[in-house]
Amino acid sequence: MKPAFQRYRSEILILFLLALLPFLFFWRLVTPNPADRLHIAAGDFTEQYFPLRAFAAREWVQGRVPLWNPYLYGGQPALADIQSGALYPPHVLQALLLGWGGPLLGREIGFPLTALEWQVILHFSIAAMGTYLFVRRASARFAGPRQSRFAAVIASLTFTYAGYLTGFPVQQVTILEVSAWLPWVLWGLTVAHQRLQFSSFSPHPSSLLPALAFALAILAGHPQTVLYIFYLSLAYSLFLAVSSPSAASPWKRVALGLLPWLTAVGLGTLLAAAQLLPTLEFIRHSVRAELSYPAVSRGLPLNELISVLYPGYFGGSPEYVGIVGLVLAAAGLALFRPRRPVVFWAGAGLVSLLLAFGGRTFLYPLFYLLAPGFASVRQQERAFLVYSFSLAVLAAFGVLAVTAPPSRGGRTRYRAFFRRLGQVAVAAFGLSAFYIYGATLSTARGDEVNLFYGVLRHHLFGLLMLAGVWLWLTPRARRYHRRPWMVALLAFWLAFNLFTVNWQFNLEKPDGPPPFTPNAVVQFLQANLPTGRIASGGFLPGGHSAAAVFALPDLTGNTPLHLAATEEFFTRLPSWRLWQLMNVRYVVDRRDISGPGLTPVFAEGDLRVYEMGDPFPRAWTVGRVEVLPDRAQMLDRLAADDFDLRTTAAVFAPLSAPLSAAAPAQVQVEQTSPTQLTLTVQAEGRRLLVVSQVYYPGWQAEVDGEPARLVPVNGILSGLEITEGRHTVTLVYRPLSFYLGAVLSLVGVVLAAGLSTCFLWRRRRTR
Repeated sequence: MKPAFQRYRSEILILFLLALLPFLFFWRLVTPNPADRLHIAAGDFTEQYFPLRAFAAREWVQGRVPLWNPYLYGGQPALADIQSGALYPPHVLQALLLGWGGPLLGREIGFPLTALEWQVILHFSIAAMGTYLFVRRASARFAGPRQSRFAAVIASLTFTYAGYLTGFPVQQVTILEVSAWLPWVLWGLTVAHQRLQFSSFSPHPSSLLPALAFALAILAGHPQTVLYIFYLSLAYSLFLAVSSPSAASPWKRVALGLLPWLTAVGLGTLLAAAQLLPTLEFIRHSVRAELSYPAVSRGLPLNELISVLYPGYFGGSPEYVGIVGLVLAAAGLALFRPRRPVVFWAGAGLVSLLLAFGGRTFLYPLFYLLAPGFASVRQQERAFLVYSFSLAVLAAFGVLAVTAPPSRGGRTRYRAFFRRLGQVAVAAFGLSAFYIYGATLSTARGDEVNLFYGVLRHHLFGLLMLAGVWLWLTPRARRYHRRPWMVALLAFWLAFNLFTVNWQFNLEKPDGPPPFTPNAVVQFLQANLPTGRIASGGFLPGGHSAAAVFALPDLTGNTPLHLAATEEFFTRLPSWRLWQLMNVRYVVDRRDISGPGLTPVFAEGDLRVYEMGDPFPRAWTVGRVEVLPDRAQMLDRLAADDFDLRTTAAVFAPLSAPLSAAAPAQVQVEQTSPTQLTLTVQAEGRRLLVVSQVYYPGWQAEVDGEPARLVPVNGILSGLEITEGRHTVTLVYRPLSFYLGAVLSLVGVVLAAGLSTCFLWRRRRTR
């Protein structure tokens, strides 16, 4: 028997090339020449995802679990925001390598914006390799090794560089990272199913592969994309079970065929429980807790169907798989035998295509009513993930059909398909005259927007791609279709098609310094803000969430997931009272808002920093309370001018004992960290300690080392009753949801290790 390397040499070489190809696609991100270097365009990538990832990376490097983020919205859960990737292994590993490797090299590296750009490239490699492995494995039963490799390469190129992954998922990086694990889940299910023993309930150790991939998909941070993987993998598992050649009864085939999927979903969910439980808790308290049908039913307009042929002017259309990919998918639909896998993937592609238009077709309301999870996710155009992947698989089937040994019926079908393709090419060529005429007429009339010219650009390029693939499919050249150089030519033409349209989408040359470059205002705030918060208004370099990068406690933020109570509090309270209650010391603005209580202390250009004349401390005591069970009524009362915030607090329920209104008290901040606050309180009577700390489940209080009860006060803040005397008060964030989830994840790890050991022991015993 040949050594393993020789047996799998071709596979290893192909996987290596597919892993490197994203560096060519994104060469302007990694080029060492500064004049040629571009960056991912400013937007969600920089303003939402990078600040969350940078904070999580900094916490891990400092030896802390990133549980609470004090720099956004006055403070909110960090790890529970699943988009932070706080437990996603590739992100954690990269953060530790950069954070710990910098000092070893004699310099400070941290987590720069380019680190997240490298994550984008890495996940293109993961998607490419996973798609190759899946199609290679799934197609092995229909063709020989060489043909299945050809097909897998075509599928890998189509899925990885089509309009979906290269479009908005690059900006919304969590979508990209979750999508990259879809083919790995399907590959693991295929391997597990092919090795399943239908004679008994005897799963193979390969059942653990999709479980690991599913767990990584969850931890990557986009639940909606995980939902699509969940349903597609379920449908695919049912398809494998139904189409199995086993002699077992249909019910037994379905029951056993679903075993790998149940293992993958159950064990994968258990492994990711440390992330899932805090996230579910956060969602219940967030602005996403209640979503109506109008909020979740939005999708792309139906006129976006034109992008199947004509993508956006610079690419970025999620339904675009290239003219070459589209022709190959059509070949798969028309020519591939057997028909069952074609029907399955064509059905998956059609359903996801219709779902992507949301409520504009009646298919989405059916999923909204009948399929759990679809009522909780927005932006239905993200369903194009399944469409793009399905067409990539159909394109692989097209390659298998073309490169298969010809049969009598196959020759007839092939000639008919080639004739129809020629008719399409002639019609497309004739349509060129219409577009040229329209563009010329619009230019002559001096139209400001020449739509014909924009369409003509992509039409002529598509016509060129169609001509190339038509020549490749010429029946007279069919005897060469199985040659490696011929398929390499097709792969090059497909890559050329997709790269040309999509390779510069999402890239730009920044005007001025890169985002998150500290300016003079940031440096002033970092030097003069030992305690307290700022109200930046989103004017810091990098946008509304930049304070998380600069480690400045801020009231603003830009994240899809944030607390509903905080948003209502910030919206309904007047600015001055909001700043007082939230311990704001500096306000950043471009306007001239100086006046009583606001003194300008620093300026850079038109950006000014104002200091609060009499800022509230981080914690203070009051001797009077007003009980207001209704939140809206409480916020109205807090906004009233006759409500003295320094002496009175609003509570939802009566306290355990009366307070001493005239007894003074002193509060001193001793120690702060993202998850802990230590205070010293000297009280001459019973008081209510009001802490400018967002009240949220998981925050616990201790007074002199003994547990104390935290109560919500003043809408969203925390409070606790203090007796007379000197006390040490400690607030610590210990979310039960995280610790319970961590225990479940540990159980999952032990279970996976135990199953692997049992499988290997039984296999060795059988041998």
